[in-house]
Amino acid sequence: MKTILYAICFTVMLGVALSPASVSAFGGFGGGQPPWNAPVMEGGKLIKTESTAVFYEYDLPHAQVFAFYKAAMEKYPDEKIRDWEDQTYIEDQGGAQWHSIGISKGGGNKTTVKIVRDNMTWVMSTLLIRFAGVFFVLCVLWLLLNINSFAMKKFFPEGKEKAKA
Repeated sequence: MKTILYAICFTVMLGVALSPASVSAFGGFGGGQPPWNAPVMEGGKLIKTESTAVFYEYDLPHAQVFAFYKAAMEKYPDEKIRDWEDQTYIEDQGGAQWHSIGISKGGGNKTTVKIVRDNMTWVMSTLLIRFAGVFFVLCVLWLLLNINSFAMKKFFPEGKEKAKA
């Protein structure tokens, strides 16, 4: 009975973690408002809107667009900026409603900005990976303790010692 309960719980956790990204923690993008309270530079053209991402295009080089977003990130204390070969990636590690902002490179005077919202698929996947990692480490420790117990019993058998008078 206990095994069936564990199997059901594991199946539910796996199903939630692998569910489509449309299951999200926050609401959608509405009209002229900035998507998910993310900073949006003026003068951009909205290219595409998806359920979890919004794409803007600017007729400016990467350096100018990045300068705007770098200044805008001062009010977000939990942001991590990564400079990759093809884009500059800004990731929220705090409580913002958006997850990341990607600023493309290599487009000359055209720069594309992709704003991705936070979603429960990402959150649950991260939790599932951490749970699996901790479970794996505990299984390895349990195995090592069993090997140690076997060795201790074999090399140091319990015997009654004779009392010395």
